[in-house]
Amino acid sequence: MRLLKTIAVRFMLTGSALFMAVLLLPVFLVTEQVDEFSRLVEAIFKDREG
Repeated sequence: MRLLKTIAVRFMLTGSALFMAVLLLPVFLVTEQVDEFSRLVEAIFKDREG
């Protein structure tokens, strides 16, 4: 049961982080901080794999 709870929490956090990254995409594009956006997305998926 503890494993399912851990998986559910990680899934929710990853989903919400990815959602916030997509919401902030126009801000990154307007301010020309595309490198920061790519690092953010990379960190989200790196955390998800580990």
